[in-house]
Amino acid sequence: MAFYEQLSKYTYRLTVCQGYDSNGKKLRKRKTIKLSDKLTDKQLEKELTRQLILFEKVVNDGTYLNGESVSFKEFVDIWLKDYAAENLAVSTLVSYKTKLRERIIPAIGHIKLAKLQPTHILHFYNSLKDENIRLDGRYTPTERLKTVLAPYTAKQLENITGISYKTCQRLQLLEDTNKSTAERLCDTLHLNINKMFTYKVRRTLSEKSIRSHIGIIGSILSTAVKWNIIVDNPVRRVDMKKVPRKSVKYYDDKQIAIMLNLLEKEPLMFRTMIYLTLDIGLRKGELTGLCWSDVNFEESTVNINKQRHYVMGYGTFEDKPKTEAGIRIVTVSKTVCRLLKAYKNYQNRNRLKFGTAWHNTPYIFVLEDGKEISPHLPYKWFTKFLERNNLPKITFHQLRHTNASLMISAGEDIVTVSGRLGHSDKNITLNTYSHIIKSKEAQVANKMEEFYTELNVKIL
Repeated sequence: MAFYEQLSKYTYRLTVCQGYDSNGKKLRKRKTIKLSDKLTDKQLEKELTRQLILFEKVVNDGTYLNGESVSFKEFVDIWLKDYAAENLAVSTLVSYKTKLRERIIPAIGHIKLAKLQPTHILHFYNSLKDENIRLDGRYTPTERLKTVLAPYTAKQLENITGISYKTCQRLQLLEDTNKSTAERLCDTLHLNINKMFTYKVRRTLSEKSIRSHIGIIGSILSTAVKWNIIVDNPVRRVDMKKVPRKSVKYYDDKQIAIMLNLLEKEPLMFRTMIYLTLDIGLRKGELTGLCWSDVNFEESTVNINKQRHYVMGYGTFEDKPKTEAGIRIVTVSKTVCRLLKAYKNYQNRNRLKFGTAWHNTPYIFVLEDGKEISPHLPYKWFTKFLERNNLPKITFHQLRHTNASLMISAGEDIVTVSGRLGHSDKNITLNTYSHIIKSKEAQVANKMEEFYTELNVKIL
């Protein structure tokens, strides 16, 4: 038997009875649902009947998940298997699993889904601000470590130590790391940690990192709402401090000109990489995922439809772009088109030179013998290129910001800028580059002043 009861104006409780247990106690399954306030009385009745039939079916099939009996941890296990594995990018999934394992599950994993309240979320949010939330601090590599690591490639270090490829690159560039990485490296290579690293206290998480934890909880609970396991998402009812958006870093016109002049003496492959990234604002994974079949020389366009990533434990793999908007066809400049043709001819000569030893991979950017490059190579090479030439430090990704600044400064409309960058919403572009847009807006007043001067306007 199945029936429903009205709890409030648009909230109902569904009940399915399944007879009695061995002690004569009634066996019931219950679920609370909230319906839209836009439904007519007839539509409301129809939707209630539909929900009740569906609920009775899942209860009788034994597939019903009850928010009052399923804990957050138990639901996370189901969510990871049935939703996340299919819908999240591998790199995102790995990041989610780490945060869930290290902090989220220990804090709220035991709470039943239906019992999870905004106060639980807020308490967890505040706990992440605690000074003792991270005790490892940061370990900064010394010049002595740079000398020790010099004979190794990042790949060799990864194989020897088990530390991720990207972290090995950062260690070689003397970037900060955590205690466990520093200890693993020194234990494996038999080094004195106190001579290889300097320690500095850093006990708190950044506001951005804290918000990312809450975002993961919110995403998981949104799925629970969609699956009708809980009525609403408590994260939506939590007021948190807004994270101040940092201004993106990029090169100005003079710095770009200096960089491009210095590029002229660099290998053709890397020259082409930098020009292409600067020209159309590619992400690193999009760049290394490009194939020759994605380039239309007649139309001077590039079809961006995939990315290549490296994730520890998964290796190198192809994935779809960050969002659906990331799949896009972008027109390149004539200069870059000529550079791509020159690089293709160079690659064809290498193909003949290596003969049967040539590795026939589809990607544009490959090693001399055609082997695939690491997705991290552009970042690593570009960082060393800037160091060799004493250029201001920016990351490879900030070439993408530089491209955006060039388009905005040239007066390109925000919809076009957003489309070329592959943003899913023009508001992302507006928020990310608001300071550039604001500086551009200030130029309008100067142009108006020039206009008045030309007309010889006399106000006073």
